[in-house]
Amino acid sequence: MKKIIVQAIAIPSTSLARQLLPGIDFADAFKCQVPEEQLQNIDSVTRAIFLTLPQWIAALLALRNAMVHPFGLKTSIATAPSSSRDELQPGTAVGAFEVLERRLDELLLGEDDQHLDYRVSVRLEREEGSCWVVVSTVVKFNNWFGRAYFVLVRSVHQIIVPAMMRSGLASAVSHVSSAAA
Repeated sequence: MKKIIVQAIAIPSTSLARQLLPGIDFADAFKCQVPEEQLQNIDSVTRAIFLTLPQWIAALLALRNAMVHPFGLKTSIATAPSSSRDELQPGTAVGAFEVLERRLDELLLGEDDQHLDYRVSVRLEREEGSCWVVVSTVVKFNNWFGRAYFVLVRSVHQIIVPAMMRSGLASAVSHVSSAAA
């Protein structure tokens, strides 16, 4: 299997994340090729990225939740988890993220909280027989606490998203490969 290389890119202008969150204060996007062995549909790619967290990321999220709970910030979502095989639909959850919107090759995840609102777009792009996934994040600060909070999150976010993409897609490929054996 080829190494999964993730690169930072500009957010696509047609991304749901860019279109559906007014007043963006932060934006970034990352792109990588979806391995040929991976199921190349938006549901399986999104599940691979958001349900197969490396242990260190899961530990960081647990630490974050413990630290922000006293401030009244959300530490979980009140949305029913999606089933493992159905299409991800608005109103269901994939991991800790609520599905807000769906297009054929794009899902919009996100949450609104007192300190900030965020949207994450997971989008497939098909070019010359290859399939690419683009994960875009946009954030809108709602107050000074959101700005302060995001100062801490920003540098870690730049590491976490590419790590989730690499780990999730590599893990999904190994599951597909072992199931085929």
